[in-house]
Amino acid sequence: MKRDEAQRLRALDLSGLRDAPPEPDYDDIVRLAAETCDTPIALISVVDRDRQGFKAHVGLQGVGVQERCISFCAQAIEREGILLVEDTIADERFATHPLVQGEPFIRFYAGTPIQTEDGFPIGSLCVIDHRPRGLGESQRRSLIALKRQVELLLRMRSQVRLLKARNTELEQSQERTSALNTYLQAEVRERQRIERQLLEQQTLLSSILAHIPHSVFWKDQNSVFLGCNPQFARDMGLSSPLDIIGRTDFEMPVLSEHAEAYRRDDREVMESGIPKLSFEEPLRQYAGTKSWVLTSKVPLRDANGKVTGVIGIYADISERRRQEEVLQEAKNLIERDAARLEEQVREAHERTRQLMEHSGEAVFVLDAAGSVLEVNPVAERLLGFLHGQLLGTPFVALVPEDEREPLRQSLKDLLARGTVCLEELGLRSASGARVALGIAASLQVTGETRQLLIVGTDLTEKRRIEQQSIQNDRLAAMGALAAGIAHEINNPTSFVLSNLTWLQEWRDELERELIALPGLHPRLVESLSEAEEVIAESLVGGGRIRDIVRDMRFFSHTASEALAPVDIHACLDVVLRMAHNELKHTARVEKQYADALPLVPGSEGRLSQVFLNLIINAAQAMRTGGGLEHHVLRVVTALEGERVRVDISDTGHGIPPEVLPRIFEPFFTTKPTGAGTGLGLSISHAIIQKMGGEMGVRSEPGQGTTFTLFLPVSGRGPSDDEKQLSPVP
Repeated sequence: MKRDEAQRLRALDLSGLRDAPPEPDYDDIVRLAAETCDTPIALISVVDRDRQGFKAHVGLQGVGVQERCISFCAQAIEREGILLVEDTIADERFATHPLVQGEPFIRFYAGTPIQTEDGFPIGSLCVIDHRPRGLGESQRRSLIALKRQVELLLRMRSQVRLLKARNTELEQSQERTSALNTYLQAEVRERQRIERQLLEQQTLLSSILAHIPHSVFWKDQNSVFLGCNPQFARDMGLSSPLDIIGRTDFEMPVLSEHAEAYRRDDREVMESGIPKLSFEEPLRQYAGTKSWVLTSKVPLRDANGKVTGVIGIYADISERRRQEEVLQEAKNLIERDAARLEEQVREAHERTRQLMEHSGEAVFVLDAAGSVLEVNPVAERLLGFLHGQLLGTPFVALVPEDEREPLRQSLKDLLARGTVCLEELGLRSASGARVALGIAASLQVTGETRQLLIVGTDLTEKRRIEQQSIQNDRLAAMGALAAGIAHEINNPTSFVLSNLTWLQEWRDELERELIALPGLHPRLVESLSEAEEVIAESLVGGGRIRDIVRDMRFFSHTASEALAPVDIHACLDVVLRMAHNELKHTARVEKQYADALPLVPGSEGRLSQVFLNLIINAAQAMRTGGGLEHHVLRVVTALEGERVRVDISDTGHGIPPEVLPRIFEPFFTTKPTGAGTGLGLSISHAIIQKMGGEMGVRSEPGQGTTFTLFLPVSGRGPSDDEKQLSPVP
């Protein structure tokens, strides 16, 4: 809040206008203002911090408190003289004002600020009309004069309040004087009562000091004894407490050994004014035996609170000290044993933590109710949950609905028998997928605490190896079958192709001879043309049979080619040119080649066969419609570590998820009968594996397919593990 605004609000508080009841004098002024200025509405407003109220008004029905931000009067108090708005609609400051557009539909406004004696504006006197108009000079002077009458009333009211306050103060002063006289009389009586009580308390204190089992003494500012109780006198070897008066610690045989330390404590208490409580110190008794006492010293003060000495009290704690020493020795022994046990427990916990963190298995620790207390990183990784997300979760909730009842029974058996094994249990991952685990569980009992240790072996790799073994066996069988079939078909195919070639040459020679003869029958010419087409189609079919046989022989591992450095980019460019006719009306080609891609050891012919197979398949997948405007064949290369990566992507119809795992199987195809043998992808996959690489695929139905090839940069051949690579990414 601005400084002037804060002072203005204080002036408003002193004026008495805030929330004050109506007064006839103010009502008369607003009626006179309305009559003088010939307006239907006149009012005296009070502008507070956030609102505007009305001290008096005429012609304004249902008036109440308004927000300051929409108040005309809030603007009137910010200027000297009269704020005159002859037509609010024509004035851009007020044209859209809510009080102009709505009740009371102000079209004319004239207001002048009401100021306190100190000159702070606290409200305004204003006149309002529902129609635009002006204000004559006499009306202006009258409005200013009426405003001064309001200010005069304010000052008169303020002076009246001041006089009333002074009268009230005088009356209160007289009441206080009367009350003081009454209080002094009561104080005299109270003093007399206290003196009697002090005498009684002195007698009681003397009795307590005489019979208390502790030693009490008191000294002056110079640590000179002023007195003591009988017990302290006996400790000092004196016959009476009076014998101690006037002596110092140095003059007492019992105290002289530690007199300097006693005096330091006295000075510390007297100089600081703070008691020194319950501290232990040695004391040699009159009989010569050394003992320990528990001492407290407090400052001795006079009636004005000034420190004039010190009071001390002590109790013999020698026996307690001996017992404490025995207890401390026992405590030290227990603490050493406890520390050793705690260290053993900590080491056990650390070993358990290390085992959990470095275990290759998924580990869950459950409480007796089956909720997760702890998990290891393997379990978090398998399920895809963060550590905090699993803690406190019922273990049963991690299992699919149809497997929960068997798990509940197994947990009951675990609590009863101590161990349980489950050949397979499915857990639900964060993505909703089922994760198969082999479970071995045991009951862990520590004191009264029972916990369940669940160790899960991920069966995914086991299932993958089993499936891969089945696939390898299938491929081996298919390879043997392919080799046999290829061998049996190869010879008759060669014989048929050789005869067809001779037959085509004979037909051509016969056609030349016959054409040279005159009067050749047209039907014979037509027959020779038909024979040419039949022989050509037979040669194409025979060539296709020969290609299939060749591919089957390669698939059966009967083919071998030496590896040589291959420029992947040059190989891809050649294949794209070969496939140009397939692509030119189907899709746009986008190439994103890596810079300075190294040469790859491999067979350029076989790699070209793989690339051509994948590109032709992609072109066929994009023939469903759309053409060049909608379909893109994208070829991307990159160097990732010691391997070259090649991505061949299309925007075709994609591969259904249920089909994707089988696309590398021999003779498996989704094409119509006669449109393909189902060997293209199988052979391509085998070629890449023989070169020590990997081949994978990802696809979304309706979005497209991407085949990814990884080829090693070094010249090493494929290892046994690489030959077993799964074709499913």
